[in-house]
Amino acid sequence: MQAGVAYCDAKVPFAAGFQLARDAATQANIAEVAVLLLFCSATTDYQRLLDGARQYCGGNTIIIGGSAVGVITNQHIVSTGQPAVAMAISATDVQFQAAVAEQLSRDPYVAGKALAQALPSSISAKLLLLFYDSVRYAGNGLQPAVLNPSPPLLLGLRKHLAPLPAIIAGAGLLADQVFGSTQQFYQQQAITDSAVALQLSGNLKPYIVAMHGCEPFTARHFTISRSFGQFIYELDQQPVCRLLDEIIGNRQWRNQKPVSDFALGVRYPQQSNSRYSTPYVTRLINGILPNDEGIILFEPDLVEGSKVQLMQRSSASIVTATQRQLDAVLTQMQIEQSTAVAALYFDCAGRLHSGTPEAKLVQQRLTAANIPLLGIYCGVEIAPIGLHSRSLDWSAVLILLCR
Repeated sequence: MQAGVAYCDAKVPFAAGFQLARDAATQANIAEVAVLLLFCSATTDYQRLLDGARQYCGGNTIIIGGSAVGVITNQHIVSTGQPAVAMAISATDVQFQAAVAEQLSRDPYVAGKALAQALPSSISAKLLLLFYDSVRYAGNGLQPAVLNPSPPLLLGLRKHLAPLPAIIAGAGLLADQVFGSTQQFYQQQAITDSAVALQLSGNLKPYIVAMHGCEPFTARHFTISRSFGQFIYELDQQPVCRLLDEIIGNRQWRNQKPVSDFALGVRYPQQSNSRYSTPYVTRLINGILPNDEGIILFEPDLVEGSKVQLMQRSSASIVTATQRQLDAVLTQMQIEQSTAVAALYFDCAGRLHSGTPEAKLVQQRLTAANIPLLGIYCGVEIAPIGLHSRSLDWSAVLILLCR
């Protein structure tokens, strides 16, 4: 397997798509592109960009990707204008199978099941890349956006994949930071309301790092004692808003929509093969309910009886943890004599405002190691935490594709 990455401004989308595919293939000296990962900003003409890439690649290349708030390569971190990025991958010793499930918003579990059933069951996959539209209904000045929940999508995949791949990782795509409509690329078309999977097998060893996003604000654990879906009303049988006021020491967090400094988190036991990942899954607090009745989480998977901690964002802590995690995974790769061919990096769009120090650190380390990097800013990041792959908030996921 070989991989190359290209970046351009997509003001002329057809030409940009052609250029991206050509330059990514040329960088890695790939004569025939097996897979093209293609991402762009929401201001781009998606279909024309895809048409240009298809014109270069021909009909046999798998093309997937879609919306990105911003893009990251070895040389670029861009979230303004019309940035677009592509990774071209060859298939000399790796096999790829792609599948799509549409009408995601009707039932994410059914979409996950459909994806699993569309993938070949006779192949023992090393990695399943998953992309889906984070936004169900775009928001406006009067109404907030409605999002597609990821836990039922992942559950549908996990229950119906046969055999289960070693790793499921990927991203919930986001078009912009105001939760506008998203689109995905799948083969010949730009589509919406969908989930797309790419299954990889063969001579491949992926290393997945769930990058630290928040750290515990206090060691105290709380039990969710009253909730409904993504609404949390009580912790330890106390009104959640009043309790958080007491712990944080002020009410200022209530004015943030979403809450940028605090989140709820669950700690899962770390597995022996992922000591370089964070053990925490955090859940973004979108805001509070009328009359301070409760808080609104980004995902509906924290239920009554769940043990949670109050998590705090810290830019300094994120950078320190990123450095530590990069050191750990690169050392592990060296010990196991694995050679990285490419890196995918899915970073939370909410971390853009902090000056992107952790993304710059990832960029610098991978460039120094001569590893081609394709990254995007997205809505949700997916990686194995504990026994299963889970969706993350305020975090990042680094996927190192090695042979």
